[in-house]
Amino acid sequence: MSLHERFDFLLAQRQVIMSSFECAPKNLIDNTQALFISYKALNEGAALSQSDSQNACQSDSQSQLLKAKNATELVSALESEVDYDVQNQLVIIQLFLKLHCQQNSQQQCLLFQRLFDSSVINSAQSFPNLALLASQYLIHPLVLSSDGKTAAQIHQYLLLCIFQGQRLNRKQASERLTTSMTPVTPVTTLYVELLMEVKKAPLKIYENVIELEMVDSILFDFYIASLDEEQLTLILNVMSQDDTLRAKVIEVMGYSGFIKFVPFLAKAMQQPSQTMAAFNALKIILGPLLEQAISLQWQSESDLDKRCEYLQFYSAKLLDRWPAIALNYNQNNTINRMLNGVEVNESSIEFLLTQTSPVHQKIAQLHQYRLHGTISKAIASTADSKLAS
Repeated sequence: MSLHERFDFLLAQRQVIMSSFECAPKNLIDNTQALFISYKALNEGAALSQSDSQNACQSDSQSQLLKAKNATELVSALESEVDYDVQNQLVIIQLFLKLHCQQNSQQQCLLFQRLFDSSVINSAQSFPNLALLASQYLIHPLVLSSDGKTAAQIHQYLLLCIFQGQRLNRKQASERLTTSMTPVTPVTTLYVELLMEVKKAPLKIYENVIELEMVDSILFDFYIASLDEEQLTLILNVMSQDDTLRAKVIEVMGYSGFIKFVPFLAKAMQQPSQTMAAFNALKIILGPLLEQAISLQWQSESDLDKRCEYLQFYSAKLLDRWPAIALNYNQNNTINRMLNGVEVNESSIEFLLTQTSPVHQKIAQLHQYRLHGTISKAIASTADSKLAS
């Protein structure tokens, strides 16, 4: 296996790890270390193996991305990149930061400024993920001039401001943002609204999200996860009236962490069309606690059809056992939210961000935002051992 092939294999392995409930933090750490060693060798121009030499012409654009030594070269390579998808491009950006910009906030800021300034990189597909990545580094506020900027670039900047915890009052928003962004689109207005210190009523914001078809956006996920139980229940009741949003309702129940939704999710797991979505939501909330009703063997069955049959069968067992499980872990009736079987609060959030499965870690970011109003350096503080998702 050539060095390029090994690097690509590790990237593919990483995508599997990031979507798995069963992978431990060490799996991600080991993958990151191996990726970094391969990337460093490629970046420093390690001697090509025979197979690398034979494939050099076909992989020239790929090599340029992996060989970039500074922000200008990296952005230029990304703008013409066709071999790696957005998720893998984000991993390569983080490998670049680790190799060339570690502990250098000015260089980090320069790179992100150039990434944000690129209209090619700022596509509707990539910008939410790029803003999320940028928010995890202690960079200085980026400078935005709206002149000549695409809508995606402006929205990415606003999203970064939201993730970094910046907040505006209505007067500031009018003076500092909306007057400099003409024409102001409804989508831009929604982003600005979520920067407000005091926001509109949740149901009104939800109506705007539906009108703009942004129910599957990162922006909506972070917003709705920040709502309290009463507010979220109100929105879910409205969402449930739309049959096309059933999967999203189940997803939101899962990452909200509210244990009151467990019985509903157990019943939903009995419906063939909702079995896996409901299972994933329950796995997010309960983690290893789910094994008290459904053995790990059935949860991990490789044959998807058989797994669905087992889950549908054992959902009744979960419904029966849930009152006892809940009582055992919530004797004082004080736990409202759980993630991976752990109460989500100020004391547990760092553990959840770093010591749980990659799937749970991504959900923990939503709760970090809910608790602190920002996506801070906490998840990136372990960058020496792993990369953010």
